[in-house]
Amino acid sequence: MSRVSKAAGCMSALLLLSACGGNSSTTTTPTTPTTTDTFTGTLSQGGTVVNTFTVTAVSGGTVTFTLVALTPQSTITVGLGLGSPSTTGCTLSSTQENVKVGTALSTTLTGGTYCVALYDLGNLTATNNYTLTVLHP
Repeated sequence: MSRVSKAAGCMSALLLLSACGGNSSTTTTPTTPTTTDTFTGTLSQGGTVVNTFTVTAVSGGTVTFTLVALTPQSTITVGLGLGSPSTTGCTLSSTQENVKVGTALSTTLTGGTYCVALYDLGNLTATNNYTLTVLHP
C-alpha cells in the first residue's frame, strides 16, 4: 500500500470518528407547570355557582374545564361560563350551554384571575352535587 493511500485511509477513519463523537447540542423547550383546581359543591334548581382560579404563568396557556360529576342528575345538560370576577360575582365573556358530565372544554388564556360559572338551564329538578376541574398553567 502506498503512503498516499494509507494517509487517505487514516483521514477517512478520523473523519468518521469525529462525526460520531462530535459536539451535538439539543434544544429543550421549557414546559410550563400545570395546576388542577377541583371545585365541588351544590348547584340548585335555577341556580348558578361561581369559582375563581388564577393562571400564574404570565404568558398563559391552555386551560381545560371538565365537568367530572353531577349527581343525582348525571345525564342532563348545564351551562358553563368563563369570565372575570366582579363585585356582583362573575362577568361572563363566553358561555357553553350543552355541558354534560365528561365534557371537557379548552381555551387559551393569558396570566390573570378568572372565574368559571356553572349554571342550571332549567333542567335540574332538585339540588345536585357537582365536581368541576380546571387544568391551567
